[in-house]
Amino acid sequence: MGDRQTAIRISCRTQDSLPFSQIEEFQGNLKKRSKKEISKIITSILRYGFSFPFFVWRDGGRNRCLDGHGRLLALGEMSRRHYFLDEAGKLSDDGGEPVAIPDLPVVYIDAADEAEAKQKVLRLNSCYGVFDAEGFAEFADGLDIDWDELMLPSGELFELPPEFLAGDTGEEHKSLAERFIVPPLSVFRASAGYWQERKKSWLALGIQSEKGRDDAMLSSMAALSEKACGGKLASESIFDPVLCEIMYRWFCPAGGHILDPFAGGSVRGLVAGRLGFKYTGIDLRDEQIAANREQVAIAGENPPEWICGDSRRMDSFLPADFKCSFVFSCPPYADLEVYSDRPEDLSNMDYEAFRAAYFDIIGKACSRLEDDSFAAFVVGEARQKSKAGSYYGIVPDTIRAFEEAGLRYYDEMILVTQIAAKALTVAEGFVKSRKIGKVHQNVLVFVKGDPVKAASKCKVDGGELAAAISSAEEGDGLDTGANA
Repeated sequence: MGDRQTAIRISCRTQDSLPFSQIEEFQGNLKKRSKKEISKIITSILRYGFSFPFFVWRDGGRNRCLDGHGRLLALGEMSRRHYFLDEAGKLSDDGGEPVAIPDLPVVYIDAADEAEAKQKVLRLNSCYGVFDAEGFAEFADGLDIDWDELMLPSGELFELPPEFLAGDTGEEHKSLAERFIVPPLSVFRASAGYWQERKKSWLALGIQSEKGRDDAMLSSMAALSEKACGGKLASESIFDPVLCEIMYRWFCPAGGHILDPFAGGSVRGLVAGRLGFKYTGIDLRDEQIAANREQVAIAGENPPEWICGDSRRMDSFLPADFKCSFVFSCPPYADLEVYSDRPEDLSNMDYEAFRAAYFDIIGKACSRLEDDSFAAFVVGEARQKSKAGSYYGIVPDTIRAFEEAGLRYYDEMILVTQIAAKALTVAEGFVKSRKIGKVHQNVLVFVKGDPVKAASKCKVDGGELAAAISSAEEGDGLDTGANA
């Protein structure tokens, strides 16, 4: 390390090789890579040598790269600047001559034409199977693994069980959960591949937020979903754990206490516990609380607390000195979904009564929020049964409620979902009444006190954030392929 190597070492053998200048890229913009990801590939080449051959399709007199696009980009960068690994093994560069790139190992892949070559590229980038915990332990026994270098942005290849995320010293490596971040822009696309993969990882822990809802409710919700979106959904009205993770990491201090006055299912509590936050959720329905508690082991060493009660009376069952670091919830969208027949259930009320109770609960929750802290609600609109289906105005009423509680309206993100399915069913309603198909929810963020002081409590990895912003500015998506 730190010896300013002058040439790239070839650490695999093939029958054929080609000069770097004679290998052409073929994938185009199929996969995107940030500068940070290219740096990781350069680091790997310098540390281990050029370890795997290019897969090349001979297209007449052209040598077109089917697999190794990332390495082509890395070698191109290495041909312009002198990169080396310093004494600490970190990637550095200086003003010296670039390292020499020798002829590179290739394996030729047959393809009848460009269409067949593209089909083979897609199959090269497909990922089948997942790591088995016991099998991985046996395979990796004794290895000193650099998780940061191996971790892919999607987590697809190295989404490992928690027991593999601690080193011999007991110091935890950063897991994908700890590293996950999206660019801090105003639109979140829940249908994106990296988002869906992350969601699968959370649900794979065994989270079943639909538990606690009776069959009639779930059937009703499924019917509403099918009517609205043109197809059955696997998790209608289930809170998105990825959104939950983002909000906690961005707006709640590490180890902070989250108050959720409309707790509903288990997701928000289990994600909070898993990430090391304290969580207190309040819900009216004892059957929902019981179902949530059945899953509490998923949260690990930070079990969430669920309280059965009416949030309008939270002062009667929360300790007088109870304070939270973040208020976060997803309230009923008026009467869009009816959760129970209890008269105190907001989803059972007419809108005037709903609004009064809603404002009261937000006011009480915010009174428990520490100064210089954030609050966020995920809300959506609902159409009135009368008045030709006009919106109630839940979003502006939410803003007014927080402002009346002494907070300031600070940020808003749009969570976009179900575009393709909704597009199939929106035509009839639009032609008849100009009702636009709704494919988003509003994530409203508020601040109590000084936003700079509030932000200083919530640590976000600047390097990860800078990489995410850079990626977005360059038009880069997150790479979900498995091959470098």
